[in-house]
Amino acid sequence: MLSSLFSSQKNNTTLTVGVSVSAAELHIAAVNFSDSGYVLNSFASVPFDNRQPLEQQLSEALREFEKEACRVSIVLSQEMYHMVQVEKPDVPEEDITTALPWTLGELVPFDSSNIVLDYIDYPVQTRTGGKKIDVFAAEKSSLSALVQSLSKKKEVKLTHIHAKEVLATEMVPDDDYARLLIIQEPNSEPFLMIVRSRAIWLSRRLRGFVKKSSPPEDLAQLSDMLGLEIQRSMDFYESQLKQPPLKEILFRTQFDCEPVIERLKPFQPAAMKKFAAQLELADVVDPTCHFALASALVAAREAQ
Repeated sequence: MLSSLFSSQKNNTTLTVGVSVSAAELHIAAVNFSDSGYVLNSFASVPFDNRQPLEQQLSEALREFEKEACRVSIVLSQEMYHMVQVEKPDVPEEDITTALPWTLGELVPFDSSNIVLDYIDYPVQTRTGGKKIDVFAAEKSSLSALVQSLSKKKEVKLTHIHAKEVLATEMVPDDDYARLLIIQEPNSEPFLMIVRSRAIWLSRRLRGFVKKSSPPEDLAQLSDMLGLEIQRSMDFYESQLKQPPLKEILFRTQFDCEPVIERLKPFQPAAMKKFAAQLELADVVDPTCHFALASALVAAREAQ
């Protein structure tokens, strides 16, 4: 994703470091690739201050990996980019990213000259036979500063910049069953997705849940709000898109989701449970670092 800022580089480096930016921490996961597969190098979380330049803090976090050549992939925080759905421009495939800044217009808070973007195809056509795409757009000036800063490091090669929604599709089985995910990182709004066959069928950010997501005094209110969001999403997927029912609904939240699941279970035909990422090495990496791990694994895989 967001690859127009740089060229992905293939080399003989075996170490890949994924760094995921969240509201208050940088999460890091480093993996080595060998003939026997992926091996965990290390994982860690360090404080992050969003009032200070990201490139400086990222440079410091990567300092211990500069002793040997490594590729780096970065996962942007939700606050750093916007995801919007638009009609696919009727231009040649190679011209789509050039046409999109003007297509987005007021959908994103970036001027057309200060935007970097990438997109993925939506898995179904509209009723009129048109095609839609999901666009990920970020501020070009801030990401360019980040890319330029890392380019000065001789042994560090930035190869990927990822959006969290795309990486979430790597965390579920690649099968033809639909799953609804509710994912929330500390001090951030949750996002809701429906994923099937590694494709994003629906993605929404749930506004106004940060303050409500500490251990709630009113469990019923929180459950009702989430239940409504889930039902709306299911209705869209199953009724408007005319797709088969969901297999399961998975929660990964900063609040204790078990009581919410127990309250919602009687009203939902789909199975409901905590979200466990289906990633290589996920069982030996803290869940807070799973986005960083997913990013590192994707970057390492695509470099082979």
